[in-house]
Amino acid sequence: MTNIYLFIKAIHIIAFTAWMAGMFYLPRIFVYHSEKKLDINTHKKFLIMEKKLIKIIMTPAMLSTWLLGFALILINNNIESWVWIKIFFVILMSGCHGFFVKCHKDFYNKKNKFNEKFFRLINELPTILLIVIVFLVVFKPTF
Repeated sequence: MTNIYLFIKAIHIIAFTAWMAGMFYLPRIFVYHSEKKLDINTHKKFLIMEKKLIKIIMTPAMLSTWLLGFALILINNNIESWVWIKIFFVILMSGCHGFFVKCHKDFYNKKNKFNEKFFRLINELPTILLIVIVFLVVFKPTF
């Protein structure tokens, strides 16, 4: 492996880690944001926190993860079967990201229809996807 490949791989891992940090934290903010009796200042504070997390950390990290992942595939010039399965689960993670962005917009527009129990439950989805992705990368199963 060349140094450029290893450099891209390292940055890919860093970007993915930053993305996952946001994916774990944002639904926790939603848990508290979905409480029934929030004053307007607390509501606004949650909106700011969510927006900054999405715009400054999560979305750039997600886009970097995808871009660098494709760069690694191009450099490697060989896509094994496990990589296709990993891509499928990263697509699911991206869909989860999109759903979280929609939830933020619903809070912004005062149209949130989910309660804290829902957000506590949905908070587990990124963890499950992360576990599957990591096991695919580490074990590289052949099909």
